[in-house]
Amino acid sequence: MVKTERCCQCERCLKKSNMGDETYHVYTRTENITEQDDKHLAGATKEIRNDLTVIIPENPFPDIAVDAYPPLKFSWVIPKKLAAMAFPRHVENLKFIVNQGITHLVTLTAGKKPPVDGIARLRWTEIPIEEFGNPTVEQIKTFIDVCKRSDKNGEVVGIHCRQGRGRSGVMLACYLVHFHRFLPDQAMNVIRMIRPGSLDFEEHEEAVGKYFEYLTESNPLRFGVSGEVMEEFIEAAKEATKAAL
Repeated sequence: MVKTERCCQCERCLKKSNMGDETYHVYTRTENITEQDDKHLAGATKEIRNDLTVIIPENPFPDIAVDAYPPLKFSWVIPKKLAAMAFPRHVENLKFIVNQGITHLVTLTAGKKPPVDGIARLRWTEIPIEEFGNPTVEQIKTFIDVCKRSDKNGEVVGIHCRQGRGRSGVMLACYLVHFHRFLPDQAMNVIRMIRPGSLDFEEHEEAVGKYFEYLTESNPLRFGVSGEVMEEFIEAAKEATKAAL
């Protein structure tokens, strides 16, 4: 059932050891998931990268005509205001988020556009960031401005990159810092609880920290929230996501 096997040569996946010339490789292969493997994921693709397995969903009901189904890793962050997801590859994914009330989709994947053309009631904004890249302060400011305008216009925002964890995670943490006065560590911890696997590289933390430095450079407002407030955000997001899915 193994279809492909390749050695990834990207900068993040191919690293030189500090102790000699030994090279570390990440090997990737893909497998189709059948009814015998898992009846709930049949029709999806399983991508295995060394010890990491990523599920790439297709229509979860391949034998049934389905008008809409959620993109991978969909969740609410601020219920009915801000949601995140992996790349919405199918029109049915976009119909699902529109059905959830999302009216403005922000894409962070450089050179890769979701099938948004022809989707009624869905505004689209691109902030292109290369794969494995981190948002700059200017790009974060652009996202914050989008959120400000969307809030003023009564729009509900959805954001995605490829997996909805790295680039999206940075933007989501900065949203909590900017609009809700979270400290960077608080914001990142909340996003990690709502969206497991997010912000798992040091570079992600540095990007959030740089935006916080920019925001507080001449800002007299006090930052930081209580643990109770953090718990409230987490529980509200989880409950809204459970209701949506």
